[in-house]
Amino acid sequence: MPSPKEKAHTRRKASDTVRVAVTLPGHDINEGPVAFSGAITETTMEQMRPDQNHIATTMKHLEKLGFEVTNKGLFSISARCSKKTYEKLFGTKLTRHRLPFHKGERCQANAFYFPGEGAPWNPDQGLMSMIDDAYIQWPHIYMNSLFSGATSAIPPTVNYHHLRVPGDVTMLLNADLSHRDGITGKGVRVAMVDSGFAMDHAYFQARGYQTSTVLAPGATDVNLDGNGHGTAESANLLAMAPDVEFTGVKLDNEIFPANGATILEGLQTAMLHNPQVISVSLGYDMCPTNSLGQRTSNSHLTTLPNSLKALEAEIRAIAATGVIVVFSAGNGHVAFPGMMPEVISAGGVYVEQDGTMRASDYASAFSSKIYPARDVPDVCGLVGLAQNGAHYIMLPLQPDCDIDRQNGDGTATNDGWAVISGTSAAAPQLAGAIALLLEKNPGLSAADIKTVFDQTSKDVVNGTANAASNENNGGMPAGPGRDGATGPGLIDISAALALV
Repeated sequence: MPSPKEKAHTRRKASDTVRVAVTLPGHDINEGPVAFSGAITETTMEQMRPDQNHIATTMKHLEKLGFEVTNKGLFSISARCSKKTYEKLFGTKLTRHRLPFHKGERCQANAFYFPGEGAPWNPDQGLMSMIDDAYIQWPHIYMNSLFSGATSAIPPTVNYHHLRVPGDVTMLLNADLSHRDGITGKGVRVAMVDSGFAMDHAYFQARGYQTSTVLAPGATDVNLDGNGHGTAESANLLAMAPDVEFTGVKLDNEIFPANGATILEGLQTAMLHNPQVISVSLGYDMCPTNSLGQRTSNSHLTTLPNSLKALEAEIRAIAATGVIVVFSAGNGHVAFPGMMPEVISAGGVYVEQDGTMRASDYASAFSSKIYPARDVPDVCGLVGLAQNGAHYIMLPLQPDCDIDRQNGDGTATNDGWAVISGTSAAAPQLAGAIALLLEKNPGLSAADIKTVFDQTSKDVVNGTANAASNENNGGMPAGPGRDGATGPGLIDISAALALV
């Protein structure tokens, strides 16, 4: 066992780790996603695709320079190095940035290294001749509402209106009839990229779900989920599609949070398992921020930050292979990648105890300024209300995890249950619904599925979405027909299956 002194040394050493996304020039266009200044289309994406031999050569060169290559995709390389190595290779000075914890929001880590205002930039020209660019990856946001002890398969009782999995969720999204007809997602491969997956919880064991968990680079211990987010949201997906072949891709490192995997590394890991659907309830907020990562206004960014272009390119490449990618629309966030046209963006609808529906004022709805004519969300799942702290769906998670301890939902702080939601819940609900559609018709594309949801979802005519996601005054309103707040409305999987 390491001594306290050795542990302290390891923690200091780990905190100096820098996570980098390296983009590469294309085989026809000698520029990559960061340097390219034109419009990115299917044609230019193909021309921008790097040669596989060049990717391999670049990976070897990065290793010689002191990087640890952790993963590769079709357009980028994920790598890590020490703060000292990055500063030397790129002729810059990194500053430790601390990110605040906002109410109802959790980040992967609350500190990371990044060049400060006015930092020099004099990169190694030998390296730059081989790559498009290299950007440090920021900690991502978990888009929910805000291991010790045994767990119970039966959730605790709270004294307010809430939903329970699986039954209430499947009933309201009209999946029960489909399950009775034998459509349960059997044989469909679904990956979820999230904090972690404590699948030894009694809830999952009692239901006999068939799941596996893999570690993305930097993540630790497949059996733990110190945050709780991934475990909880997987219950939403498995409620909808209980017989999918589920692979959880764990991102978090409970010992050194800043060393956990990035979304890019998680997606690259997910693709190694040949998924048909990928569900991600994480993202970034595309509004101006200060050096602490705090919003300075509700204005929307008009261009994607260069640090996210590797992620953008990989998602486009993944979608082009036919994989259906679902992202949360955000909880007041102007969410990326949830705004990308290639993904299915999950918004929120709240259903009262009497069955009446309204747009969730906790869920985001906006028109993207980065992708013209892109309206978010595409369709909605079940999401709570801001006035209730988004306490809406009772979900299992690791006892004494971050969410269990801090949620303030009326459950105990170490019982392995929490009442949460946010569009973090909606994304896996949609992913599970998509798995049911793919079981019936494996040839469906993302465009097909969007069309099916457009034609079969339940129209929501009341309520407004989260005002913080709309740079104009007030949240987008719901109304008859397709609207800005909910798109076509709340998914109805039985109606959707009837159409395919």
